Amino acid sequence: MLHVQAVEDEVRRRNSPPTTSEPISVSNDEISSLIKGLKPKKAPGADGISNQALKHFPEQVLTFLSIIFNACLNLSYFPTTWKEATVIGIPKSGKRLNLPSSHRPISLLKAMGKLFERVIQTRMRRYLFPTDGDPLIIPHQFGFRAQHSCLQQVHRIVEYILSGFYPRRHKTIAVFFDIAKAFDRVWHTGLIYKLYKIGLPDRLVRLVASYLKHRTFRFRQEGTLSSQSPIKAGVPQGSVLAPLLYILFTNDIPIPSKGVQLSLFADDTAIYCKGISLPFIRNKVQKSVDDLGAWFKKWRIDVNPEKSSAVHFDYKRRRLKNTPPIRMLGTPVPWHTTAKYLGVTLDTRLTFRPHIKRVTRSARFYLSRLNSMLGRHSKMSLRNKRTLYKVCIRPVMSYAGPVFAHADPKIINELQIVQNLFCRRAANAPWYVHNADLHRDVELPTIQQFLKKISENIFKAS
Repeated sequence: MLHVQAVEDEVRRRNSPPTTSEPISVSNDEISSLIKGLKPKKAPGADGISNQALKHFPEQVLTFLSIIFNACLNLSYFPTTWKEATVIGIPKSGKRLNLPSSHRPISLLKAMGKLFERVIQTRMRRYLFPTDGDPLIIPHQFGFRAQHSCLQQVHRIVEYILSGFYPRRHKTIAVFFDIAKAFDRVWHTGLIYKLYKIGLPDRLVRLVASYLKHRTFRFRQEGTLSSQSPIKAGVPQGSVLAPLLYILFTNDIPIPSKGVQLSLFADDTAIYCKGISLPFIRNKVQKSVDDLGAWFKKWRIDVNPEKSSAVHFDYKRRRLKNTPPIRMLGTPVPWHTTAKYLGVTLDTRLTFRPHIKRVTRSARFYLSRLNSMLGRHSKMSLRNKRTLYKVCIRPVMSYAGPVFAHADPKIINELQIVQNLFCRRAANAPWYVHNADLHRDVELPTIQQFLKKISENIFKAS
């Protein structure tokens, strides 16, 4: 309670005097450039204005828009009419439809508000990622940053673990945290406090505060809208600013002690440490977990220890014996033999067998669903079949390919079997035609060749 009161008092003190930072402005050309970058097929919000409509605005309308945006920037004011969200529910597969938790909420925001968000975002990024200095975002955070991808963060963890396997046979303990509804429960006052602390201009901070206040939503079901309800916490789902605001809210996360590594991708958080002595590693990880637990509690971030995972990575097939669990806020984090991080399943020996088994099952499912278009009796051309396969099925199997491309060829062959099946069905080939001939006719590289190619492209780019 003392911490909450101190944060609220500091924010109130910072908001009291007039703004001292330089005025912010936006030009017609910048607005026009931002509109050109919008995706035309995004669903409109409650006002019914689509991105496609914005792209047809004449020059006179852009002038009026710049006048409105500049007035809002100078007054640090986000118009209330742009804060209303329309929420629709997408049913989750295999769930009871009469339960609210069985639907995935999708928030539709007004196009004019999202355009103004892009103006604010560009101003914030100039301060957070200066061209003549180091970024203000901690290097452990890879989420929503240029030249920082899921693949690179997963590769970082895998390389760290593998470097311990050879030649010293080090063990690694990793804890993957499950943060409950991270974006929906951001403490607004705490976020404004941190924006001031990071050194963001007060005019921008007050604009963000206005952006977060008095937001509302209506739920739409079969064309009927519910009554308006307030949003008291969290960053708006579907907004341009939400990811940036979240990584700023977590930017002061405690960096673990020497030897313990931290990986962040938005709310996907993991810590890991390697060494020879398992008890020594466990104690170092436990200390970092304690520090993180205190920080999570301090800033009202809910973590589910029961749904989090602790994994012991070891090259040898050893079982944990008499190793006490790692505890988060007094609750034990269960030991697991696998953990899914950023879409990649990591097993204790990094064979990637569980990952490839999972994506193979998904690829076979999609192949069966598309059989009417890809199968033997389809009238679609072979070229179009190949395009559909490359767009819908192969990305499922090759996601994070550079991370597991070094796996045992016998394991990767499971992916090749799926591609062989596609080639045989698409070409309507009999059983005696060789797979090599099928790949030549369909003009597809083998999975091994494709993984090698994308690995080379990614490592050249980095």
